[in-house]
Amino acid sequence: MSVSAHDQVTAIDVHAHIAPRCVGTGTVWEWQGKPVRRQSDGSLEVGSNADRRPLPWPQDGENVEARLDYMDSVGVDLQVLSLSPALWDYALDGHDAVWAAAQNNRELIDIATAHPRRFRVFAHLPLDDVDAATAELDRAMGHDLVVGAAVGTHVAGRNWDDPGLFPVLEAAERLGALVFFHPAAVRFIPDMPEYHLRNLIGNPTETTVTIGSLLFGGVLDRLPELKAVFAHGGGYAAFAAGRFDHGHRERPDVRANTEGAVPSHYLDRLYFDNLLHSDAATRYLIDTVGLGQVVLGTDYPADMGPRDPVRPVLDSTAFTDAEKRAVLGGNT
Repeated sequence: MSVSAHDQVTAIDVHAHIAPRCVGTGTVWEWQGKPVRRQSDGSLEVGSNADRRPLPWPQDGENVEARLDYMDSVGVDLQVLSLSPALWDYALDGHDAVWAAAQNNRELIDIATAHPRRFRVFAHLPLDDVDAATAELDRAMGHDLVVGAAVGTHVAGRNWDDPGLFPVLEAAERLGALVFFHPAAVRFIPDMPEYHLRNLIGNPTETTVTIGSLLFGGVLDRLPELKAVFAHGGGYAAFAAGRFDHGHRERPDVRANTEGAVPSHYLDRLYFDNLLHSDAATRYLIDTVGLGQVVLGTDYPADMGPRDPVRPVLDSTAFTDAEKRAVLGGNT
């Protein structure tokens, strides 16, 4: 009998955001020195008048009981919580990023501890200070409900092949921490001011740049046991695998830092969420990187996530029953 929306299938969401209480509970407050405002519709907005960024979610996204009700209603068994990427600012003068990361992580661990069957935690890291970031990752990974860390696709403009960031990934490999790469402070916003292109195109482009940096920078050769998962289906990386391979074969500068394997060889080591909003795109992703590398991601509670992330997968004719179970929770 085929898997249906009524069958028992474990669904584990690796891409779920939250604004913990330390961000604030009033109408106007500060996060690492930046104004955070409560809008009339209950949503949050971060930044000064010159740089105001919305957190596109309802206030229920901060309420744990409302979150659990949502999870129950759509069939999500467990979420891995990460701080909203709108709050992942790096290299901000005068802001206590070390305190903010530690406080965020304590509060997320408290939530997971209160509901250990429903939540795990991606730690937030103060990547302004690599030594502090590795120390916080070490500390956080000492808790059995923390599974890794969520990091931006760049750190104040530095890509993840930057030697200065390598100790963070080295520590993650040593600790067995899963690193969740998600766009933050998208660099293409000035060129994409309208139509939400900063997200529709900018976010997947950021993730593609990260994967390209790790591949061509030789980082994955140096850290063969690193576990990494990428938001939004890995951006365009799977669809550009042939182009990456061609460039690697034809151009010495492309292959200068790698050990000889073509880039597509590395894709089956990486993990990708299924947040592509297209069965055809997800089918291609599975066929390109391997079934075992694709996991459920919802972007809850952002408006760019699916309203119903589990049932459409179960009802789809694009995937076998084994594939549905693997992506929804088996792989994770």
